[in-house]
Amino acid sequence: MFNINIRNLSKILNGKMIRPHLITKKNVSGIAIDSRSIKTDQLFIPIIGERFNGHDYIEEAYEKGIAITLTEDEAKVPKRYPAILVEDTKNALVTLAKYYRKTFDIDCIGITGSVGKTSCKEMIYSVLNTKYNTHKTKGNYNNDIGLPLTLLEMDQQTEIAIIEMGMNHFNEIDLLSSIALPNYAVITNIGLSHIENLGSKEGILKAKSEIINHLSKDGYILLNGDDEYLRELENQVTQKVLFFGFEANNDYYVKAYKDLGFDGIEAVIQTPNDCYTISVHALGKHILYHVLVGIIMGEQKGLTKEAIKKGIGAYKNEKMRLDVIKANNDITIINDSYNASVDSMKAAIDVLDDSNNSGRKVAILGDIFEMGDYAKSGHELIGDYMIGKSIDVLICVGDFSKWIYEKAKNHFKGKIYYYCKKEELLKDIPTIINKKDIVLVKASRGMKLEDTIEKIKEVS
Repeated sequence: MFNINIRNLSKILNGKMIRPHLITKKNVSGIAIDSRSIKTDQLFIPIIGERFNGHDYIEEAYEKGIAITLTEDEAKVPKRYPAILVEDTKNALVTLAKYYRKTFDIDCIGITGSVGKTSCKEMIYSVLNTKYNTHKTKGNYNNDIGLPLTLLEMDQQTEIAIIEMGMNHFNEIDLLSSIALPNYAVITNIGLSHIENLGSKEGILKAKSEIINHLSKDGYILLNGDDEYLRELENQVTQKVLFFGFEANNDYYVKAYKDLGFDGIEAVIQTPNDCYTISVHALGKHILYHVLVGIIMGEQKGLTKEAIKKGIGAYKNEKMRLDVIKANNDITIINDSYNASVDSMKAAIDVLDDSNNSGRKVAILGDIFEMGDYAKSGHELIGDYMIGKSIDVLICVGDFSKWIYEKAKNHFKGKIYYYCKKEELLKDIPTIINKKDIVLVKASRGMKLEDTIEKIKEVS
């Protein structure tokens, strides 16, 4: 955990000490940006956001025991407390994270991509943590606030850091990579996520590839070799490239697999020097991409074959990511409502389609956000994808999802419904959903489609 003398802290930030005679503690221990979760002796960094100003909580932070606060505005600090004046508190957080990261001589694995970043992170962690003291990004703390906080939470026992990097615009991954300084870079795929801001898949490739800008010269780049866009990178970089995927032309590839439904997947994985028979308790064949990365990193870090397989077997999904819920009314819910893209929605549909169940298969699909000019065509791709699937009921909800409905309605074999508003759907769930149904719930985070799950549980 970040621990430093307060006066040295001020020098690192090129800050100005305000009322230093009121300082009662020599050191800070840890960082807080939220006054609701403060611990004694922490440094409080009041961030200015779109809907809040952390400076409004400085007094509360002192009352809860902080050592000192940063501030952009001296007038916001009650006169009975000290502070360190900086130009920009958010930039100060980045500066501290950069300083702290350079005090560690450890491997850092940076992960980015259109979909699958969090699952990939969790798989690598599950494998490497069988041998090493491994630190990882919590949840999706993958932006210019969450990533610095993640690094600042490392302690001196940390041997490997696994850092997730997200973005919405150009130059954001470049900043995150400059903070984390990875020596391994993983790019899971190039999809349509955030295409509204990046213009094209070529633009998305360019933005994701920024992770390489600060990769060590002797580092490794792990790329999904089944992705035609990522294949283009091989001749554009100087670092060693390792490809992974289902196709046999990859360095690490899936020779065979068997879908076991809700019991997970078994697979045979071929590496340059070995062959693994593995079992993973997760849904969908796409999880095998993350298994491949886990094996690569396990071999890179000298784990035994048995340890790698043990780590893969111990993998667990994060909540609301193909999370299976067995309701008391004999309904099985696949909660994949954390977020959505075209690719991840297709993968979730495949999971539902491949499932074995005595009841009906029901897909509740909501809007995919941040698609910009591609919103109509992206949702129509989903409508097309539903045609021919062995799914009994399709429920589309949201403004954009009308395009899923319109594309599928004339050729989809089962029943199909459209709701403009989620609230309208919630009223009808008791009449649409039956006992023994298996129900997929999938949409972008802003839809909050997980609200439907409680209604599904009430079906009698």
